[in-house]
Amino acid sequence: MPARATAERRIYPRHRVHVAVVWNNCRATPMRGEICDVSAQGVFIVSSTALPDDVGIGDATRITVTTKSGPQEISGIVRWRGFHPAHQAIGCGIQLDEPSIEIVARMFPVLLDPVPAHQPPDTTPSPLLDLPRLRG
Repeated sequence: MPARATAERRIYPRHRVHVAVVWNNCRATPMRGEICDVSAQGVFIVSSTALPDDVGIGDATRITVTTKSGPQEISGIVRWRGFHPAHQAIGCGIQLDEPSIEIVARMFPVLLDPVPAHQPPDTTPSPLLDLPRLRG
């Protein structure tokens, strides 16, 4: 089955966001980037610079999001790496660990609301946080 067909059968809908972050790859090298979409269990992240070749599937990663209440750290595992046509960018799909799932749900309350099948997901960042936007 094509990878695209599998991606369309997601359990949790994606919500487009544009949130500037600092993330660390498996070698703990900090990189600036942006979370481009978020779901109940993961994020798609794009590096501001070229994505290092040594970032691969199965790598652990930490992502720091700075909010008006201070930095929040989330973590997970790289589950996918490649070109994302909807974002027109090369990035990584990160599956969040359990503590990070709870943090992301607080940062993006839209994740707690079910999205009707006929309505596209909200594409704006959470209004409850003052999250920085990546400048292009």
